[in-house]
Amino acid sequence: MEGRFTTEYLKQLHRIFFVSREIDRLEREFIKQGIAHFHVSGAGHESTALLNEFLQDDDWLHLHYRDKALMLARGMPIREFFSSLLATASSHSAGRQMSAHLSSRALNITSIVGPVGNNALHAVGVAASLKHKPGMPIAVCCVGDGTTQQGEFVEAVAEAVRGQYPVVFVIEDNSFSISTRTSKQTFFDLPGGPASSFYGVEIIRTEGDDLRASREAFHKAVRHSRNNRTPSIVLLNVERLSDHTNADDQKTYRTLLEIEAGSSRDPLPNLRAMLQKAGTDADALRKLEQELTAEVQAEAALARKEDAPKVEPEAKAPYPASFKGKTEYRGNEKTSTLTMREALNAVLDKQLAANPDVVLFGQDIEDPKGDVFGVTRGLSTKYPDRVRNAALSESTIVGTAVGRALAGQRPVAFLQFADFLPLAYNQIVSEMGSMFWRTEGAWEAPVILMVSCGGYKPGLGPFHAQSFEGMLAHTPGIDVVMPSSAGDAAGLLNAAFDSRRPTVFLYPKAVLNNSDGRTSEDIDKHFVHPGLSRHVTRGRDITLVSYGNTVSLCANAASAFEAQGFSVEVIDLRSISPWDEKEVLASARRTRRLIVVHEDNRTVGMGAEIIATVTEKTDVPVVVRRLARSDAHIPFNFRNQLETLPSYRKLVDLMAEVLECEVTWHEEDDSGPTAAIKAIGSGPADENVLVTDLLVKPGDKIEVGQLVAVVEATKASVEICANIGGVVQEVFAKVGDQIATDSPLLTVDANRDLSEQNFALASEIQNKFVLRRLKSHVIPALRRHTGSFSEVVINGIGIATGARRVTNEEIIHNWPNRRADEILALTGIKSRFWVGPDEGTLSLATKAARDLLKQNQISIHDIDLVIAATGTPDIATPSLASRVAVAVAEDGVRPSLAAYDMGAACSGYLYALQQAYDFIAQQNDAKVLIITSEVLSPLLDMNDFSTAILFGDAATASLVTSRDMARNPLFTASRPIVSGRPEPGDLLYVPLPDDGVIAMNGRSVFTEAVHSMTRSIENACVDAGIELANLDLLVPHQANQRIIDTIAKRSGRPALSVIETYGNTSSSSIPLAMLHVADEHSEPLNLGLVAFGGGMTAGAAIVRTVK
Repeated sequence: MEGRFTTEYLKQLHRIFFVSREIDRLEREFIKQGIAHFHVSGAGHESTALLNEFLQDDDWLHLHYRDKALMLARGMPIREFFSSLLATASSHSAGRQMSAHLSSRALNITSIVGPVGNNALHAVGVAASLKHKPGMPIAVCCVGDGTTQQGEFVEAVAEAVRGQYPVVFVIEDNSFSISTRTSKQTFFDLPGGPASSFYGVEIIRTEGDDLRASREAFHKAVRHSRNNRTPSIVLLNVERLSDHTNADDQKTYRTLLEIEAGSSRDPLPNLRAMLQKAGTDADALRKLEQELTAEVQAEAALARKEDAPKVEPEAKAPYPASFKGKTEYRGNEKTSTLTMREALNAVLDKQLAANPDVVLFGQDIEDPKGDVFGVTRGLSTKYPDRVRNAALSESTIVGTAVGRALAGQRPVAFLQFADFLPLAYNQIVSEMGSMFWRTEGAWEAPVILMVSCGGYKPGLGPFHAQSFEGMLAHTPGIDVVMPSSAGDAAGLLNAAFDSRRPTVFLYPKAVLNNSDGRTSEDIDKHFVHPGLSRHVTRGRDITLVSYGNTVSLCANAASAFEAQGFSVEVIDLRSISPWDEKEVLASARRTRRLIVVHEDNRTVGMGAEIIATVTEKTDVPVVVRRLARSDAHIPFNFRNQLETLPSYRKLVDLMAEVLECEVTWHEEDDSGPTAAIKAIGSGPADENVLVTDLLVKPGDKIEVGQLVAVVEATKASVEICANIGGVVQEVFAKVGDQIATDSPLLTVDANRDLSEQNFALASEIQNKFVLRRLKSHVIPALRRHTGSFSEVVINGIGIATGARRVTNEEIIHNWPNRRADEILALTGIKSRFWVGPDEGTLSLATKAARDLLKQNQISIHDIDLVIAATGTPDIATPSLASRVAVAVAEDGVRPSLAAYDMGAACSGYLYALQQAYDFIAQQNDAKVLIITSEVLSPLLDMNDFSTAILFGDAATASLVTSRDMARNPLFTASRPIVSGRPEPGDLLYVPLPDDGVIAMNGRSVFTEAVHSMTRSIENACVDAGIELANLDLLVPHQANQRIIDTIAKRSGRPALSVIETYGNTSSSSIPLAMLHVADEHSEPLNLGLVAFGGGMTAGAAIVRTVK
């Protein structure tokens, strides 16, 4: 090794050592000038740079904050130290990290963090991912002597030994942990003397000022770890030649004599002496150092010119572009067979099969146990190298997962219970949550942390029943989700893999094996976007927001209230961070009553966050309440557990209070006389058991403790003993049956003392109740009228036409003596659309409504009223409006809204618009969906030339709101006027389907049409306060061109015609023409809408384009 110290090699070392020292000097100057604010010196630690000679490009470095020289040797630009010192936008962290905490993705230098010791677990995680890589890369972890006393460091060495991972631990021992002396206080320097090894790993000792010895020590350690793929430890004794930081004064705890003596161990003078001995004279060395000083100063000057960074308020990475527009899929309800546990298992199986970088590790996840709840059952058998048990240490599990993620793997880490999250919280908050933000996206740690959570099961207690989602949601940078169903669990887990964002996946153990909420086996299709909620039910009277275990409480309570005449909206958040603020706010505005239900304790819980947001951001009064666990721990006694957690009874009482009702409970005595002895398994993962022996039959008398049955569970045979004495009434299974755990095996006519038998309770008893309204429960919004209402707005128009375009040339074949141009001359029509074989009134209306809702980026659940105008209904009941509302509910939840049909023939749109106007006048924030749908072609008499050439099939959908609620307004509208001259069908007759054909007296209809439309438009102008002459355009019902021309001539105003394209589409013709105006005219226009229709009906309205 002696021959390696050539003059050239020494000059390379000198450059690194001296530049590192000059950076320190300039940093101190900037501090004194007030330009910078924090400085950490690397003086005395420069000999770590000798390590770089033995490193490869694919090695990984997890460094100490004093490792300036090693970073320089690795290739860190000089300017980066000053950019970081000055916290500029160009620095590695855009000014977010403290100045000494550098990183470089290009150089495999991971991000240094304040909680020292964290990097040791990361290094081991990286080394685990490198162990079998070609080229034999290694990880290097540098720490100070104080850090070796951190639990994370000790755990890291232990894990490296357990896994035999290629990581070199370098301990830079300067004898101080800030001011605390570490001599004889560490694992390598014990009270009884120095240790030779730690966890069986040799401690290679060397002095930092002895460059030859240090180089040899590093060479030995790297060679050992690289070749043997195992850990090594180097203890580098160094001198801290400065204060701890600029905020420290070591003279307060070190004597001047000690400080002066320490300078004799400065490696830089020793290196200078070696250079001079090798032939470099003092003048040449002085000139070289002057040049290096100038270089450092020049880089510092450039850094001072860099821009200041902008504040980044978001700590999370953006979701990938593939998420945009991706449709939610929660499974096929018709083929739902998988429980949540099975669905999670299936997703993990699919991800392991698809991506060799996916690795799973945690406590007890290997077969044969396959996790304490069976979530990973079978996976270690299938993927033995990638599904592994971990040591009993939560910080090791999460810390090494972060390291694996940094190295490019997709780690899924398992913690058995949420109660143990605090043991890993340092790694979650300091590493998982901050990595992306603190490195401006250069590094990311997309760890998926899977954690069982919650109570509502017997056998739990203060350390097996918590959820901690409030604490997790308070942590910037991580997604937190908690599904309540198998479909949501699968969709959210797939999304977590795809998002590449660190995610804490909380799954409630109480619902893992529920038969309700199963999902289908097409697991790879499941997708649920984090941050979007799910409506369990829709309602108008009150909103319940929950997630996890409490969703079923809310759903059951909603069902009970629905049975007594209330409309309850239940929102399952599913995702806690981010949470669906938009949907909760919209629901709270609709119902004016909100209860948030969650299992975590009350103070600073999600309920407080949600209610605070609703209070801040809603512009209407909302009655708000929280139902949460009290600020107490969860007791082992199950009855006490249920009393501590949110319960069905508490929720019902709270809902009754908010809805201003009195509730009377029908109490049921759960102490007898009949009790059930239930099937049990060998553990919480057992969903079903096989009955292998039954020892009792109906009529037998049994006593407490008597063996009544034997069942075969997943892991063992289980004896079931009576928990109550009495006479067997009924046995519900026979030998050979598979029965669900917690289901009744037999019932007993019991004479029991409840005080002795209360342990038999396995779930809350949800008793029946009766509500009595103390006041009206009508939504406050329905009683609210501002008095300042002036206009409605039409926000977009959706359209749908029949699939067949039928030209005059095609239709004329029925009349050989007629010509196509004759039809055009008589009617103005060139073509019309007719429905295809699978189309009808409902399908066209649904298509138009979907188009409109998509335009406005809303759902049917945002609508308050649906009015469907049609003269061609296919059935009488349910109404077309109701069926369309259900058809466009993409979440599968029945909407809660008013819906009805009306028949005013071709005037239907204006009749509906008047009713929408009046509804909004009373409820200013309402949204009304007007549908027109006419399918006339099947009713045509193809031998009647006068009608067969006229009619087409089309549907439209219009969103009507007040001006204040408008998002994409096309028109403002005055209140329409409607009128009529009823007649029995002599002039125009349209039958029901399969009940005849359309008949029309064309001459009489023409006369009625012209007279009624002329009167209507004149009256509408008077009512709206506008002169007829000031109308820019008439938009008449598109009956035929002769009528359109005549009404234009009589009024003296131009009239719009689109009849040549669509034909006469009855009530759909005016909105079709309005859409043409919106598309073709950019200037503001006053329009006169006017119609007449069979019956006879008439109407008109003045609208104005909004540009």
